[in-house]
Amino acid sequence: MDLNLHVQGRIGGGTVIVARGDLDYGAADRFRLCVERALQPPPGVLYLDLRLVTFVDSSGIGALVSAHKQAERAGSRLVLESPSEALLRTLRTAGLVSFFGLPPG
Repeated sequence: MDLNLHVQGRIGGGTVIVARGDLDYGAADRFRLCVERALQPPPGVLYLDLRLVTFVDSSGIGALVSAHKQAERAGSRLVLESPSEALLRTLRTAGLVSFFGLPPG
């Protein structure tokens, strides 16, 4: 399934990127570009709504790590909001749960 991305403002501030589908090799560059654009100008907090992400491969994990670093460089904070179970499993396997500030197990 392709990755659909939708950027919107959030009541109370910040910007939200809603992702739906597969965050994989074919979508990673588009995801990175979407994050880059959402950080112009820096929103303070960039929320990634990932509840509808159905699959993540190593390229997708790389894109999430890159998003975290992009947000830091822009002076924003990145928040993974409601990550899907598929994404949580992959983050646990990669040892990145604490990197993204998610609760363990």
